[in-house]
Amino acid sequence: MISRPFIASSIHSIYFSPFLRTSLHSRGIHKSGILIGRIINSGRNVFWNPNSSMSPHIIVVGPTGSGKTETLISIATKMHSLLSTTILAIDVKGDIEARLLKRGYLFRSIDVPRTPLGSLYPFYIDPSARAGQVFEAIVSSFDVNDIKMQAAIYKAIKRAYEKTPTPTWQNILSELSQEDEHVRIMISRIIDEISYLDGGKQQIGHYEIVEGEINIISLSKISKEKEDTLSYAMNIVFQDMLNYMSSRHVDPRYVGGAIVIDEAWILTRKGRSSTRLLNLVKLSRGYGLSVLLATQSFRDFGDDWDRILENSGLLIALSNPSKRFWSDASKFLKIDRETIEELMVVMGRGDALIRILPDPRPLPVSLETETVEDLAIVR
Repeated sequence: MISRPFIASSIHSIYFSPFLRTSLHSRGIHKSGILIGRIINSGRNVFWNPNSSMSPHIIVVGPTGSGKTETLISIATKMHSLLSTTILAIDVKGDIEARLLKRGYLFRSIDVPRTPLGSLYPFYIDPSARAGQVFEAIVSSFDVNDIKMQAAIYKAIKRAYEKTPTPTWQNILSELSQEDEHVRIMISRIIDEISYLDGGKQQIGHYEIVEGEINIISLSKISKEKEDTLSYAMNIVFQDMLNYMSSRHVDPRYVGGAIVIDEAWILTRKGRSSTRLLNLVKLSRGYGLSVLLATQSFRDFGDDWDRILENSGLLIALSNPSKRFWSDASKFLKIDRETIEELMVVMGRGDALIRILPDPRPLPVSLETETVEDLAIVR
């Protein structure tokens, strides 16, 4: 590995030394895996290995402009290059593709809806199980709380799959003919939104995940105001990756795949969606799947925000001027009020506090987001 001179990330970092000494006291720095960054005011490298971590999941939290997307891309590309991890990234704004191109990485672009999402296709799963996945994605994403409407959606989807293993949205609409007009209209509106992702109500098809490559699901053509539709797409893609990993029969002790979700607040803005995300995150570990999430606030994860964070092996809290942010962070990072005041002065763009389970003590780190070849090692 090429050695590089250490440059303090802030002119105030020397005053951070009491906290630094506390965080480093009697603890071993992770010396192998993926390079996360360098200890502020020390220059010592910190590595993280998803294969030996208590949990292979990563959560990055920070305000707009703090470097969330760069951090996700840096870790995901290192996992791909160093661990041969299959990457599936959901790109809502087009930022991920643009930055990968700038950095010279090869990737496969899956442009939805030009390439159908194929949410009705039984992707590496039997049709009856896919029916349940589609139902759950609709109910959680569109916040369908009415029991009568839930029952109508479930029956229509179930009947359509009983008649053919690869139904279309038009098939499902046809199964609603016996429902009340109000229910039919409400469900039809939902289907109008999500059938667009699949290339239309008659479209049959599905994108492909190529093993060992970086696969990008681009949702940038979908309006950011259509949060329900984006949430549905994210739910389906997350479930697709779980289905894909379960079909590989991989050793769950080793990470074989990673799903990257920037703008995770879209997926978790409602209580039911938050619970679904928590369940998917827990399930992922059994299939050797690492989940990389980025969002602006700890509270973006809804009612289950604390439990979701507790299931992350690596938590990265980026520089933030908000006291409330650091107060929330203190629930998962062992920091006191005095330290919070110091953090708000000392940390700049590219700096973060990281927590690597099972140790609750945080490390102040200047994140590394450069190229893989000379900045990371695996042993």
